[in-house]
Amino acid sequence: MSLRMRILLFLFLFGLVPLMLAVIINLPLVLERIDLFYRHSFLQNLRADFSDLDQHLASRDASVRLLAKLPEPGALVGDTGDHDKAEIDLARARYTQWINRILGDERDITEIRFLDSEGVERFWLERDSNTGEWQPTSKRLRGLPPDQVALMLSGRGGSVLLSPLRIDLGADDPARVFTLQLLSAIAPGVVGEPPVGLVAITLDIAGLVRRDQKTLWVHDDGEYLHLPNLPAREGNAFDDYPGLADDFQQNRVVLWEQGKRRAIWLPMFRTTDGDTLWVGRPVDDEPLKVFRTEVVLRVLLIVLGLVFLQFMVARWITRRAERIGRDLTEGVKHTLESDEPVSFSWAGPPELRQLADNLTRLSRTHASQTRNLREHARELEATNRYKSEFLANVSHELRTPLNSILLLSKLLAGKEQGLDRESQQQAEVIHKAGCDLKALIDNILDLSRIEAGRLDLLVEQVAPAAMLDDLRLLLEPQFDDKGLELELVVDPQTPTSIETDADKVRQVLKNFLANAVKFTERGKVTLRAAPATPPYAVALSVKDTGIGIPHGKQEAIFEAFQQADGSTSRRYGGTGLGLTISRQLADLLGGEIRLTSAVGRGSEFTLLLPAVVAREDAQPVVRVESPHEPVVETEVIASEALRGLHLLLMQPDVRSQLRLSGMLRDAGVVIHLADDLAEASETLDELGRVDFLLIDALTPDNGACDTIARMRDRLASETVIIGLVPADGGDAREQCLARGADDIVEYPCSAGELFDVMIRNLPNHAD
Repeated sequence: MSLRMRILLFLFLFGLVPLMLAVIINLPLVLERIDLFYRHSFLQNLRADFSDLDQHLASRDASVRLLAKLPEPGALVGDTGDHDKAEIDLARARYTQWINRILGDERDITEIRFLDSEGVERFWLERDSNTGEWQPTSKRLRGLPPDQVALMLSGRGGSVLLSPLRIDLGADDPARVFTLQLLSAIAPGVVGEPPVGLVAITLDIAGLVRRDQKTLWVHDDGEYLHLPNLPAREGNAFDDYPGLADDFQQNRVVLWEQGKRRAIWLPMFRTTDGDTLWVGRPVDDEPLKVFRTEVVLRVLLIVLGLVFLQFMVARWITRRAERIGRDLTEGVKHTLESDEPVSFSWAGPPELRQLADNLTRLSRTHASQTRNLREHARELEATNRYKSEFLANVSHELRTPLNSILLLSKLLAGKEQGLDRESQQQAEVIHKAGCDLKALIDNILDLSRIEAGRLDLLVEQVAPAAMLDDLRLLLEPQFDDKGLELELVVDPQTPTSIETDADKVRQVLKNFLANAVKFTERGKVTLRAAPATPPYAVALSVKDTGIGIPHGKQEAIFEAFQQADGSTSRRYGGTGLGLTISRQLADLLGGEIRLTSAVGRGSEFTLLLPAVVAREDAQPVVRVESPHEPVVETEVIASEALRGLHLLLMQPDVRSQLRLSGMLRDAGVVIHLADDLAEASETLDELGRVDFLLIDALTPDNGACDTIARMRDRLASETVIIGLVPADGGDAREQCLARGADDIVEYPCSAGELFDVMIRNLPNHAD
């Protein structure tokens, strides 16, 4: 996923998530509020349907208060103290006429009764159901609640008191089935006195039940209210509305819901039996559903609009960030890859403009420093090249006479030369000093090659155990001369073979062993091969019982020309290049060197190597680019056939070099000497080609047959390779011929035998 897309998604989600959370959290709350508002509104409508009852009761409050304000209350309630029976009857007759005039049209008032101060009913009027006229009656009407009568007579009931609802399904008159009673006290003539009596009116409210058939009237036990002349509703409300019984127990307005059915129930009246009469009405929530759907749709439209707006803003921010990022990336890349400065120009906030100015100054500074560094690098490269050339030229100029010094000093030190003991010792000192000088020159040349990156690897299958055994056999005489034991230990778990450069590994181990024999006075040195932990496969170590190395000096000894302390070089000798070259060779081989040491307890150097060293080609070829050794030409009188031909002699033995070179010089052959493969390669790089390669079949460290095969790959086809094989060399003759040798000479040989083989292999020679 591109960076632009990631930024766009981040900004988009950064704004979208809060928006969606706000919608998810608030939309259900809004819908719930709407639902509650709808329920409240429906309840208000339901109460509005019964508002006429409240208004009617309010008007009847005024009527009963009016009836209580009589001009002669004592006569009306039958107070005979001042009035005789004729006066009372006359007053009641006039009152009846007055009632017919003022309450003639109030058909819901069905009864009027007057009670004295003791609560005894003295006078009552009843409306005729046919004519609607008020008339006195002698029959007893239904009694009033005693508690309410006593409360009103005590003067603590207020002006008007509403009695509980009376339901009398057995009444003869339908107007008396569903009734309420209002009581009002008849005030005395003197303020502060108790009332002289009560007036009570009975109201017929059955019209509420008859008015709306959708309204449900239900008792506390779930039974529907049944009134005469109205169709009866079958069943029980608790069965029709499951769970309604629990709602009724709360005695408050409730909303009953089940699935898509809804109904609002409210306690309307308290009956004379002490029960509650409930009024219910089904709720039509279709308008609510439509409204909720519209709200959701509008919210979604608003959200989609905000999402689109947010996407456009995020896209704009992303494009701007991408442009700034692209300018920054390309500018940094151009700054790093060239020495030309880059100018950043961004419009926007002051911080962004300041950043552009700082980056521009940084680019200019980096470009200037890059130019300076490149110029300095060119100077360093030239200096390093001059140094390498100087080292190479000086080392080879030194090695040519040094080889002669080594040969002659070794010959002079021999007993067969007839020198006295003192002269032999002096020759040995000269030879030893020359060997040390040659080792120094070789180390300097190796270090120069490594630093210049001109040392290639020859990767092949190497058996670690066999390699260490060869090293032990080769170097054991040095340890014997010093009275030290050289022990070889091979762990059974050691890999049988690895792919690496055998010559480089031998060189590193030789440096370890040389240091061990140098810094160990007594005890033993252990040469060990063991498996290593990944990523390495094998660990080759050299452990001694020598002087040891202080902890603070263990890193310094791997630096060039460094030893543990200044006195070490004076006492033990050495230049301090061996470990430096060893560590760099270990890096080339893909491994590392580890050191464990303590003062007075010896040291252990370990070379860790991988199973396969990294290489470019499956069959590596040695490509040694080294300075050239000057040609030593010696012209002597010799056979006309060999005069002037160039011959490269690879012979490590000094005596054999002297003997063979003397023969060849007598024949007029131009001799080039080489101790090993590296020196032979250097000579060939300088000459381009030679006519003959004369190689010892028992060359140390490298089998002659392998060396012949390698040299054949780099020599011209007309170059003749002649192998020197000892008379008791076994199958060395066949092996050398099979690996590319043109002919074989057994040695020690005479000059005639050597010349015959050479002349026989000349290109223009005919048998």
